[in-house]
Amino acid sequence: MRLWLFVPLLGTLLVLSGCGGGGGGDGGSSPVPPTQNVQPITVDGGPVGVADMVFTSVTICVPGSTTNCQTIDHIQVDTGSVGLRIISSVLTAGFSLPQQLDATGNPLVECARFADGFSWGPVKIVDMTIAGEKASSLPIQVIGDAAFPTVPASCSNSGPPENTVPTFLANGLLGVGLFLQDCGAACAQTAVAGTYYSCPSSGCRSTQVAVNKQLQNPVALFSNDNNGVIVQLPAIPAAGAATASGSLIFGIGTQADNGLGSAVVLTVDPSTGYIGTTFGGLAYAKSYIDSGSSVLFFGTKAYPLCTGIAAGLYCPASTQNLSATLQGANKAASTVTFSVANGDQLFTANPSFNAFSNIAAPNPDPTSFAWGLPFFFGRSVYTAIETRSTPGGVGPYFAF
Repeated sequence: MRLWLFVPLLGTLLVLSGCGGGGGGDGGSSPVPPTQNVQPITVDGGPVGVADMVFTSVTICVPGSTTNCQTIDHIQVDTGSVGLRIISSVLTAGFSLPQQLDATGNPLVECARFADGFSWGPVKIVDMTIAGEKASSLPIQVIGDAAFPTVPASCSNSGPPENTVPTFLANGLLGVGLFLQDCGAACAQTAVAGTYYSCPSSGCRSTQVAVNKQLQNPVALFSNDNNGVIVQLPAIPAAGAATASGSLIFGIGTQADNGLGSAVVLTVDPSTGYIGTTFGGLAYAKSYIDSGSSVLFFGTKAYPLCTGIAAGLYCPASTQNLSATLQGANKAASTVTFSVANGDQLFTANPSFNAFSNIAAPNPDPTSFAWGLPFFFGRSVYTAIETRSTPGGVGPYFAF
């Protein structure tokens, strides 16, 4: 899930979402040298110039080919969604991928709806490699493909289009979340408006689509290390940092480098992926941990709003040092500490920084607490995939 605020900063776009703090799990770590199941990740300005987005690179090939391939950098790592999505303009000319067809033989096109807009594009097939892992015949979304210019109203009514690198703010998205597919049984049983479309030459219409034709969690297709991921980012100073480098580790309890250690397992609602958060005497039933969200989203009027370059964020008069308790469906709980700083002061003092662990904003849903990317600083955060066995039990769950 991608939740962002757009904040102008010295002529650039600053995209934010997050929180921070310590406690729980194995703690953060320095980047692990590349191995079979470890992929470097980096929080930097990205292709557009944004903050609190974590990126990696992936290699995609025409299925069955080892030479007709392309490596694409600045792909956002998102533990709150499922599937690989690539902006069409970053694909080299002549890099032609097979089109996924629906049950009637027509091209299958997807509408990916995020909290801040939508992305439209066909489903194509690739072989994807990352670190030493491979997902063969992986359905992906190619966003902004010129072959499908007309967007149905049931897709476009969800917000502004995010079909280019400047509007998507990345070259693509690697969704490695809790679920096996991005829609699953719901879209296989009926045509869900605003998701998958059958697109013959006469026009696109909503359609049901078999689960194996939907966008898949790439990790679940690996031959090994296929039960989840760990995102590790180092702790950063309260003032923020220019960049931060860490690791995306595939598998949970499958190798010596991906054990659970002392992490607390919080199972999620298997239908929604939600856990609970208790903060300030209030219960937030629709909470989640998401590297694709760019600030810590909670409350509606918890603190005064910024009026300067961080407009839209919270701007308390002084840094607030806080705590909250996260609870899983299994009743396991973990109390975490975090801070909310004055966004205007942070960005004025550090205009070139891209990583922050103490920024927050109101949440349009008063029942939701979104623990975005800055929650990940200084922690090892585990996302276990549904139905897959791990040393902490069968997914889906979060652990830290």
